[in-house]
Amino acid sequence: MKRTFTPRRLIGAVIGVVVVSGLAACGGGESEAGSGSALTVNTSFVVKSLDPGAVYEPTGNVVVHALYDTLVTFEGDDVTTPVPDLAESYEASPDATTFTFVLDPDAVFSDGSPVTSADVVFSLNRLKNLKGSAAAIVTNLSFEAPDEHTVVVTSSVPDPSVPSMLTMPAAGILNSKVAKEHGGDDSADAASTDKLTSYLNTTAAGSGPYVIESFDAASRIVLSANPKYWGDKPAFPRVVFQNMDVQNQKLTMSKKPDASVAMDLSGSSLDGLPSELQQTSSPNIYYQLRLSQDPSVSKVTSNSDFVQALRAAIDYDGIAAIFGEGGQPAAGDVPTAFAGSLPSSEAQKQDLDQAKALLASSGVGDTPVKLLYPALTFGGVDLGTIATKVQADAARAGIKIELDPAPIASFLEQRKGGKVALSFSPQQLDYPVATVEVSDLMPGGGAAEAAGWTEQNADPETVAAAQKALSTFDPAEQATAIQDWQRLMLQHSPYITMAYNSGVVVASPDLSDATFTAAGWTLDVADIGRK
Repeated sequence: MKRTFTPRRLIGAVIGVVVVSGLAACGGGESEAGSGSALTVNTSFVVKSLDPGAVYEPTGNVVVHALYDTLVTFEGDDVTTPVPDLAESYEASPDATTFTFVLDPDAVFSDGSPVTSADVVFSLNRLKNLKGSAAAIVTNLSFEAPDEHTVVVTSSVPDPSVPSMLTMPAAGILNSKVAKEHGGDDSADAASTDKLTSYLNTTAAGSGPYVIESFDAASRIVLSANPKYWGDKPAFPRVVFQNMDVQNQKLTMSKKPDASVAMDLSGSSLDGLPSELQQTSSPNIYYQLRLSQDPSVSKVTSNSDFVQALRAAIDYDGIAAIFGEGGQPAAGDVPTAFAGSLPSSEAQKQDLDQAKALLASSGVGDTPVKLLYPALTFGGVDLGTIATKVQADAARAGIKIELDPAPIASFLEQRKGGKVALSFSPQQLDYPVATVEVSDLMPGGGAAEAAGWTEQNADPETVAAAQKALSTFDPAEQATAIQDWQRLMLQHSPYITMAYNSGVVVASPDLSDATFTAAGWTLDVADIGRK
């Protein structure tokens, strides 16, 4: 949400992180477009809760961002520097372990009561102690309130990305008095004692520009403008989110409705749309192969020459072309929407001669390898199309791959178990802090553990480069360190990032500021106005 800021000092940070997203769209329905006072957002619902302490899914993040303010936020589509939200200013210690936020004295909740440091500490402690998926952003953090308007956040490890992580909808600030009255608990036992979620699914207890009018996780979510909002009043008094599959989103937008947005059109689903419609995007998704480095799982994929043979066999330009205009051949592991990405001039290229030579050096012969992937459509593209392309590319180099599609739940369970030789999935940064991706992919991280990649079998120079990226605090220097790390990953890692694709927001011609953002909420509905 736009607001006039008078910060004392703004400390920026490099940004990004990785999460496997399996988006299953469902439903359709009649659009409310043209109703005059309402903004209609058509999207394939992936939502369980509107409780910021429990929200993790894409649709939930968009809605919760409109209901709850955070200490800091990102403005528009700029995800490089957090700016004040509830905090009018913040400062970081030189060692990036202590962050001091001063609250804006004008900030109030939807019931008119002031936002205090006690509310912030309660909300963030509750998020941490609920121990849900979203709690990962605050695992290493502790919170204290030295006075009514000051919050001190302390990280147990140096981490300049803390302000960026606190922009996430999960870090939304609750009215602690209201929360406690309805079963909210921020104690260490909150995971078992907190009873607040059901209340927050019907009534927002935040300070954001909207409040909840109705919530049906299967079909429709309606928001109303917060009459006591302390910031700039949103242009639309109501926002209607409709659960609609990609095909119906395209059909609806093709009719050029008024005051309407579609959030899930990309790739070929954008073909043929009226030219009057607005499209904004950013390459924030990457498509990656993962090869197990555990010989007990596969003697083939754990062979370094085989990994490099497959890397050389991939037709990166061809993979990117599957996504249409939004597709880009990958240069490294970090998509171009984020600081630390490699330049497009370093995009990988297919080299079949090198692939054949490396395959011969590997000594694995023509032993086939199964490629596990989720059987779904993501970003407008059937993932089976990409898997088939990988299989065909590999075959040109003499590598035999057998396709093994699986339902998303089975795919995630199998891959987490660490017994999968070769797998493929789209990856999406859950919040824009690239150093978290470094942590996840390197030995000790979740992806590395599932791939059997340890410090014992990892290249020491690559491990050292990752450590440098994680320990560098200056944003520009850190971005350079992340680039250096990626170049080594291309030589030594068990991951093959093939292409980037863009998330896209499609908006009707009459709207302004309906902009896609690579931040964790995709679209800020409170920013949207009429031309």
